[in-house]
Amino acid sequence: MFKLLFQIILIVYIVLLFFNILDLKKYNKNGIVRDCETIEEVIEEIKNLNPIVFKHENDYDFKEFILDNGENMKRVILEEKENISIENEKSLLNQIDTEKIPNFYEGKIPMINNKSISIYKNTQTRVEQCHDLDVGFYVLHGSSKVFILNPKHKEDIKDKENKNIKKWAHIKILKKGDYLIIPTNWYYFFETSEECLMYKSKTNNIFTFVPNFIRDNYSSFRLPDFITSVI
Repeated sequence: MFKLLFQIILIVYIVLLFFNILDLKKYNKNGIVRDCETIEEVIEEIKNLNPIVFKHENDYDFKEFILDNGENMKRVILEEKENISIENEKSLLNQIDTEKIPNFYEGKIPMINNKSISIYKNTQTRVEQCHDLDVGFYVLHGSSKVFILNPKHKEDIKDKENKNIKKWAHIKILKKGDYLIIPTNWYYFFETSEECLMYKSKTNNIFTFVPNFIRDNYSSFRLPDFITSVI
């Protein structure tokens, strides 16, 4: 009886895994950046696979911060640094209240969020592609310009420098309190002149977590392009 129940659960999980993997290969070829005023609008545009900017005020005023890598601690004063590029730093999460940051995925399927903080000043990031359900950036301090590119331009931007792909990008100026959500498969990069401190959250569910965990640990792993679909 137990063996039969286990087999049924396993089959159901594999079926749901397959359909969720298909969701990771969808994109909206006519997608544009939507400015949303309510959480209901945000949830609707997430379903439509559009990039979203949502305003959520905060009262953070970072002048300095402490980096802790487990072996030593380093104090960083923002105004003393000419250039800063610190990405995906988890030790800084304890310096903010993540419970006050909106959560747009309160559904029946358990969600897994990979949270971190990035800090930039007078820098430009490399082009990245979102492989998760989405990736969110919440500006805690400062401002930054973001360039967001539809997956339909994949071949146009391949192996090109940032300056040569801007013509295909949706461009937004993110300021303190702006929450940007980038859907799966979209490309993006940031340009920052003044300092900018951003909370980052990569969102998956218990099904999409599996292929992305494999991708993060085995760089050669790729989901096949033939399952890509557009809406």
